[in-house]
Amino acid sequence: MNKNLKLVGLFVGLLVLAMGCNPYVEQGSDLPGPPTVEAVWFYLDSNTVVVEADANEDVFLHFWDFGNGKTSNAPVDTAIYYVEGTYGIQYQGHAVGGMALFQDSVLIEKTLELPCEGTLALLTGCENPKTWKFAQDAGAIAIGPEPGSDEWYSSPAGALVEWQYDDRWTLNEEGAFIYENNGGSMNPFKGYIETLMTVQPSTFSLELEAGPNGEDQFTVSPLTTEMTEICGWMGVWDSGPTYIIAELTENRLVINGLQQSGDCVSSGGYFTLIFDAE
Repeated sequence: MNKNLKLVGLFVGLLVLAMGCNPYVEQGSDLPGPPTVEAVWFYLDSNTVVVEADANEDVFLHFWDFGNGKTSNAPVDTAIYYVEGTYGIQYQGHAVGGMALFQDSVLIEKTLELPCEGTLALLTGCENPKTWKFAQDAGAIAIGPEPGSDEWYSSPAGALVEWQYDDRWTLNEEGAFIYENNGGSMNPFKGYIETLMTVQPSTFSLELEAGPNGEDQFTVSPLTTEMTEICGWMGVWDSGPTYIIAELTENRLVINGLQQSGDCVSSGGYFTLIFDAE
């Protein structure tokens, strides 16, 4: 599929309004005209898109927003989409005379199947499924205004309750997400009490280099209990559903996730969660 649109930017003249006076419009006859850009995108394969902006010399800034959390200032670049869906794509070309704008959508018809190596292998264990549990470390649960921050709270070493330490999480290479709470989960929405429930297996999607600073990240699908369907999470109920992988080895996993209010709506902070492999 090839999208080729000639874009002509629109220049909006400077309009100055003075209270109690008639509007004054600055004459722009001596200003340069808006830029002209040929913007093109096409599929390199089913999950990779190539974008190209052929602009005149007046364009001093290119900006692509790929709709998957990634952006680029290069006139020519590629974008990888790991999860099926429709993504809005936008290009802006800025010049002294105005801005050229291009908008379209990209349809990704299947989730990218990653080979079980690298991050996926460390996270899942491949053919030998790996199970994660909360670490006994200080700061196993921390929260602050930025990813990795413990400004608001940091748990002391070994200070979590028994029904947090007995929680287990498994993410397998086929994309299954299994949470076993062994009876109860910490409920932050009802005064940090234990809530007894059984959680059905769900799924997760891994996206490589999709984090804000190029980190790998994964997103947990909604979780179904005998009572209701809740936002997908790992570690603490009011986190997620997307987690940035800050550190990952054979035996240690550190993730950062947004604090959320139970319905996947962000409530302003970032959790840091530390796990050990079992």
